[in-house]
Amino acid sequence: MLKKIIGKAQEGKALTREDCLFLLEIEEHSYESGVLRGAASAIRREKTDNSAILLGQIGVESSPCPGGCRFCAFGEDHTSFKKYRMPDAELENKIDAFCAAGDLYGLYLMAMHDYSRDFYLETVHKARNRAPKTTQIWANIGDTDKEMFAELRKAGVSGVYHVCRLREGADTKLDPEKRKQTMRNVLDAGLKLYTCVEPIGPEHGNEELVENMFIGIDLGVFQHAAMRRIAVPGSPLYAYGQISELRLAHITAVIALASAASPSLSYMGAHEPGAICFSSGAEAMTAESGVNPRDTKIDTSVNRGMDTGRCRKMLYDCGFAYLRRGDESKIPLDFACLENTNSL
Repeated sequence: MLKKIIGKAQEGKALTREDCLFLLEIEEHSYESGVLRGAASAIRREKTDNSAILLGQIGVESSPCPGGCRFCAFGEDHTSFKKYRMPDAELENKIDAFCAAGDLYGLYLMAMHDYSRDFYLETVHKARNRAPKTTQIWANIGDTDKEMFAELRKAGVSGVYHVCRLREGADTKLDPEKRKQTMRNVLDAGLKLYTCVEPIGPEHGNEELVENMFIGIDLGVFQHAAMRRIAVPGSPLYAYGQISELRLAHITAVIALASAASPSLSYMGAHEPGAICFSSGAEAMTAESGVNPRDTKIDTSVNRGMDTGRCRKMLYDCGFAYLRRGDESKIPLDFACLENTNSL
């Protein structure tokens, strides 16, 4: 059965939900899981010419969030964060740091679920004017209508990260249908959509994972991904703990195989970055700075968030031959690249 399903993916045929459920039920420490992860990696690397992409995210503001996500550091019922906006000088310094090597594919600007449209548009303008043209600007914001996304596109945004999370509406105070509608609004405004199966915890069943991954597959996303839930101290779901990185890599591989027939899918991501995932079908890696929903520090770059140098080195160690810029041009990812970018 495993050989048959992998063969479908290799031939570019769509996997069914039943196929994906079978794959997810394989033990991640088994020989079969190794075959599955190796196949996903080989299929993805053939499609991308063994290229990876490096992304950056800047959390530009924080506040107690009415979304109330029970896994998030910003949830209004348990957060220690106060209202905060990143000063212009700090934003500029962080953009410069992310873009210094000229190999950043895209830069996310992350705001709260409830955000000021004027503030966010101003932030986008600042980033677009400061980042090189070869770096795309991406939005990570709360539920939004098509008209605002059209404004963001005019301001220079290329795409949006948005998800309907696992147990949305149960572990959050947000409406899953509004989350899905926002994803459709992104596409209707002519923007690319990044999504993810997240935040995956030990309590989530395989059926849940399958249904969630097909939200993005059915919509036709530019990038799919998998992300494990981080046990944030003080959050209500902290007691559930975390899945292993090996389990995350297994799930990443299944999503990669399930997406193999998608004509829109260009990249597959995994978060937080780990070498096993990037040897199992993922090639989109995100460095982080500023506030972060998986961290209690005001600047995750001093704690959980990886910088571009560490990400670059990990992608090199995972065997990728190139980094792609936002215009899809390729840069050799070799030892000289690591030397020249202080990534050793």
